[in-house]
Amino acid sequence: MNFQISISPRRIAASLSIWVLFFGVAGFVVQVLRYGFNYRERWINLFNLDLELNYPSWYQSFTLLFCAILLGVIASAKKKQSDRYFPHWKALSIIFVLLALDESLSFHELLIIPDLRKALHLGGLFYFIWVIPGAAFVLVTALNYFKFLLYLPSRTRYLFILAGCIYVGGALGMEMVGGYYADLAGQRNLIYGTIATTEEIFEMVGVLIFIYALLAYIGSYIQDIDVRFKVLDDREK
Repeated sequence: MNFQISISPRRIAASLSIWVLFFGVAGFVVQVLRYGFNYRERWINLFNLDLELNYPSWYQSFTLLFCAILLGVIASAKKKQSDRYFPHWKALSIIFVLLALDESLSFHELLIIPDLRKALHLGGLFYFIWVIPGAAFVLVTALNYFKFLLYLPSRTRYLFILAGCIYVGGALGMEMVGGYYADLAGQRNLIYGTIATTEEIFEMVGVLIFIYALLAYIGSYIQDIDVRFKVLDDREK
């Protein structure tokens, strides 16, 4: 028996866009309630984009993991084709698994060590010192993937670059802006909350575009992906 699942990249992107819009609006409302009206009910933390282990972070973790799965599917197909860039697809899949875990558990914040920041006399744009190794990682990855991007079809390459610029612009760019402001006026105020919320929205939009790009690439260049299930009899050994 054959099962066929039809997936429309545009429909999935449109559905995810609704969630991004919802979480974005909710995130700004939460910041206004917190700092504009001093509203402190616990439930608003469930929609605070600047916190972890809540609805927005779970959504983002899911979408990052979805990217990892799609990249794994492409990597599997490229391996069968003996494609020279199979390792790049596989490495990207692993990176997105780690990003999904970090989104929920915030491993990168372990690098925010106040004593180290003082010892290195860092502040301003580098107030959150994790952006330094983060920027180095982005630079090294970009250099290693330069030829890979050139090998991609032009439309896919454009979408990958757009998604990456928006995501990194949020994760690093807005984080540096937030760090600069936090160094001047602290983090418990409406302006910082707005910056942090904008950062998360950028990340969500970047991932959304990347999902669309991956689905469109699979639809155009990797045909007939077979998913087979085998149910074993309990008596089989």
